[in-house]
Amino acid sequence: MALAAATTLFGRLQAAFDGGKVDEATTVLTELKRSLIALPSLPPMCSPSATAEQEWELARSTFEIAVLLSVQKKDSETFQRHLAQLRPFYAQPNNASKNRTTVLGLNLLFLLVENRLAEFHSELELLSDADRAVPQIAFPVHLEQSLMVGSYNNVLSAKATMPSPHYGCFMDMLLDTVREAIAECSEVAYTTLSLKAAREMMIFESEAELLAYVADNRPEWLVADGAIHFEGVKSKKVQEIPSMRLIAETLSYATEIERIV
Repeated sequence: MALAAATTLFGRLQAAFDGGKVDEATTVLTELKRSLIALPSLPPMCSPSATAEQEWELARSTFEIAVLLSVQKKDSETFQRHLAQLRPFYAQPNNASKNRTTVLGLNLLFLLVENRLAEFHSELELLSDADRAVPQIAFPVHLEQSLMVGSYNNVLSAKATMPSPHYGCFMDMLLDTVREAIAECSEVAYTTLSLKAAREMMIFESEAELLAYVADNRPEWLVADGAIHFEGVKSKKVQEIPSMRLIAETLSYATEIERIV
């Protein structure tokens, strides 16, 4: 009876999720998770059950949709919680879930967005060679390699080749991070940069998008005569460097080291 009720709720969850009804799917998901508690074979009880295989498959599919729903809602906290709930199911042998590599790829992409590179590589080490070869996993791995060598243009253009539309949310976050890095590098590398060149470097579809970004995120940039001027930013950063304090601290450290020796 409990399995039948949970299966019915899962059908409602799947329909709401496929239909893009985020609020309805969230409500049904909460009800379904309560129903899963009554299934005896699931953690933490893990009691023997004649329907254990169906119960585990149902719960795994539920939490997979929960992960994808969290991504749609841009809720990183529930994303991580539902992913943690999925791990016991993915640890089972003969896991034939069609969404598994998408979920694992999303986790890798999320770790990149969060700049948690040590965890990224730890998660990658847990995957088999076959897993790493599938597009859903290879995609974030390629992004990480591009970031490490500073190939920001490859990262910005990668959104056009996403292996799943579910990656869009985290890709938008990563693109914002990369654009910030390009902006900081531009301030150091250039005195003046044409709007056309800046738009191409940051892969904005129009000059209006670039100007909106500058107004919201870089108000200290001077836009004039079809170009961005960084002189004011450079002079401000030079003034902010506490050179005399750094010299004094360095001399103090040298003196203390000499005393110790």
